[in-house]
Amino acid sequence: MIIIVIDANPIISSLIGGISREIIFSPLYKFITTQYTIEEVEKYLSYIGKKSGVNLEEIKEAFELLPIEIYNKNFYEAKMKEAQLIIGNIDRKDIDILALVLETHYPLWTEDKDFGNIPRINVIKTKDLV
Repeated sequence: MIIIVIDANPIISSLIGGISREIIFSPLYKFITTQYTIEEVEKYLSYIGKKSGVNLEEIKEAFELLPIEIYNKNFYEAKMKEAQLIIGNIDRKDIDILALVLETHYPLWTEDKDFGNIPRINVIKTKDLV
């Protein structure tokens, strides 16, 4: 089983439907993310409901069923300063997820272009997992 850090955009895509959902539920992978990322996705649940035509309660239930292990900041705190230096000036919302990647050395599944030029991390796009 391959462990992959998952960013907010594939999580949101999986809730809307399509290939991202199939990937998340694949037995080939185990996905982990930050509590911060989960909180960011929660802000979009009503938007996801509107976009997918599914009521908010069903979206919340689907969100809770996603097989994603959530890490709190204590786990990757030692890498926060380094992550801040690398990506803080580009997008502060990406600091936590980058710190988790730096701490674990696992690849990051994201469609966010901000991670494209960061040495020492392996970025995976959805098309790479299909």
